[in-house]
Amino acid sequence: MMKMKRRCTLPLLAAALLLSLSAKGQDMDSVFSLPDTLFNTPTLSIAEDRFASWEEILSFIKGLDEECDQMSVRTIGSSTEGRAIPLVKFSRGDGKKLRVFFQGAIHGNEKASSEGMFALMNFLARTDEGQALLEKLDIYIIPVANVDGYLANRRASSTGLDLNRDQTKFSDPLSVTLKRAFMEIDPDVAVDFHEYNPVRGELTKKGLISYYDVLFLPSGHPNVNGGIRDASLRFLRDPAARRLTAKGLSHFNYFTIDSKGEEMALVMGARSPQSSSTSYCLSNAVGMLVEIRGIGLGRKYLERRTLATLTIARSVLSESYRNASEIISIVKAADKAAAGGRGSVYPAFHSGEKRMDVEFLDMKTAGKRTLGNVLVRDALSPEIDIRRPRPRAYILEASQEKAAGNLRTLGLEVKTLSRPRTFKVESFKVTSAAEAPALWEKIHRLSVKTEVFKEKRTFPEGAFIVYMKQKNSAFAPTLLEPESENGLVDFRVIGAAEGDTLAVHRLMR
Repeated sequence: MMKMKRRCTLPLLAAALLLSLSAKGQDMDSVFSLPDTLFNTPTLSIAEDRFASWEEILSFIKGLDEECDQMSVRTIGSSTEGRAIPLVKFSRGDGKKLRVFFQGAIHGNEKASSEGMFALMNFLARTDEGQALLEKLDIYIIPVANVDGYLANRRASSTGLDLNRDQTKFSDPLSVTLKRAFMEIDPDVAVDFHEYNPVRGELTKKGLISYYDVLFLPSGHPNVNGGIRDASLRFLRDPAARRLTAKGLSHFNYFTIDSKGEEMALVMGARSPQSSSTSYCLSNAVGMLVEIRGIGLGRKYLERRTLATLTIARSVLSESYRNASEIISIVKAADKAAAGGRGSVYPAFHSGEKRMDVEFLDMKTAGKRTLGNVLVRDALSPEIDIRRPRPRAYILEASQEKAAGNLRTLGLEVKTLSRPRTFKVESFKVTSAAEAPALWEKIHRLSVKTEVFKEKRTFPEGAFIVYMKQKNSAFAPTLLEPESENGLVDFRVIGAAEGDTLAVHRLMR
């Protein structure tokens, strides 16, 4: 209940705090000055203090589509309330290109993510510089992933689920629609745009709010190919950071606040396969999630927030264009390694610790204040807790149709046994199972510990087998190893109780 309360009130608190600063005569605009650029987007083209209607958004997309021969629009599916979800593509159609994917507003109350995508579409359709990028790039954009949430100004979808916490269990049909579209595109580069709330729990007790225009969230999950992880920093985060600095926009790595220990700590870096940053990279896309400072601000500083989003998107496209051959080689090497069938898998890990100086905005003075020597737990420096040999395959018992379907949604080939087969396998016995509330969800996760034992087992017709020699094989251990955070046991897609032998097994060599 406390989580739900915090979730509802923090955006309002952010706006209230900023209004309070303004009422006291503090000059917030000196910190967050507006750009001189005028953006042609559905909302920023409106004089009234509101966001664009869905009809105005569709009219904007249609107008660009009619004007630009290199632009096409198709529907990937419908929202829960029956609204079509448009996918925009920019391509000259002459040969195989590097594929770049952008997504906005998977959280419906994060409006600058969509405004930035509309500004990007305008740039690609109406400028020579944008058109020149199509020589080497095919560009795909879902500007409003969560249409119902966008129109209701609500984070969740119409089912009440957080779609960026639903990319392993796939509880919402819209999550399946979005992921299938992504896997069909099979991008080489992928960026998911969000906005973050500058008001953060323990910080307000210190009289502080976050001031960074942009927070980067690259993945540090050890099951992600190392070349993909490095490329995400080299081609996405680092060049974008330089461009933001050149425009006077501040940036840092994304963090949440952990106050459970004796001192406040920042939790930094992406590690969960249930959200886009890690999910993109597990598919061997050079991927990243980006957060723009904006939740709770309404249209306040929307021009600046749009500029930040557009600056990053243009940086990604420029770097992808300049380094297309190298990025394609990195992605191909990751695909080859995934199908190679060797190495280790990492069911459990924790973030390494370090200390950093971090800047915040003082609520009393509207000036910057530095906290020195802050404890940071950084997922980009993972420390392994469990390492296992990569299996030849995973076998799911015939009862696990939901789990098999989730793996197929993630692009994995899942075979079904046409007759009974006997295999020597490693199986898991659950030695402990502890429930824990899941942030943003109305369920309880299940954290398990297991003992691995070898056995010869006969699997009946209808059992499922997932061979590891395939492109998207990194998803298999990340979801199927029982100790994996936000995996299928953790989210109860695969049932577990203390003393059980789990319905997932490892086929070794």
